[in-house]
Amino acid sequence: MIDDVLQPGWREAEEAFGDAVCARLASLTLLLRRRARAKYDAAVTKSAQAEVAIAAEPAACPAAHYCLGEYYRELGERFDGGFDPELSLLPSLEEFAPPRGVFLVARLRGEPVGCGGLKPISADAAYLKRMWIAPDARGLGLARRLLGALEEQAAAMGYSVVRLETNKTLVEALQLYRSSGYREVPPFNDETYADHWFEKALPRDKGGRPQPRAPQ
Repeated sequence: MIDDVLQPGWREAEEAFGDAVCARLASLTLLLRRRARAKYDAAVTKSAQAEVAIAAEPAACPAAHYCLGEYYRELGERFDGGFDPELSLLPSLEEFAPPRGVFLVARLRGEPVGCGGLKPISADAAYLKRMWIAPDARGLGLARRLLGALEEQAAAMGYSVVRLETNKTLVEALQLYRSSGYREVPPFNDETYADHWFEKALPRDKGGRPQPRAPQ
């Protein structure tokens, strides 16, 4: 009779214990899979970063033309009302040329995936324009590397300030600039598509000259 009373209770306890063990094993398996995936993604990212090259190229070269075309297309999709380059403050390609300007192209495994240019806006200020990273190349830290390379170029050309503007819909760009030391300033031009204007003072050496930052 005692067995008749205890048996159902033991059976329920055994089933509950088995369910708990299965649930914990499933949770542990999911955790291990996530850790393995994160480790794999980190390895892939590190490998991709090592295969990125950023260099100055003519703003009229095919790679630059491709990047700018994709950049304009993306802006057309993201901006309210689209994007017309003719309505924007569009620097001529010659303004990106040395000695007072530069145009950088980022390549991943040899393929162009990003760009950005500098032109003079005053004797001591460089104007950063047309910075873009391909959607498929985002998440690799490439935008920050490209921005750093542009700042190094600006310092090497003798500029003490970098200025830029951007649109409110480009939230990634806003976050990048703010986290990279750019401060928001009153509008310094009448760019049709701009909602925010930024500038950053470049580090100077002991002689007061703009100092390129150490490569990262």
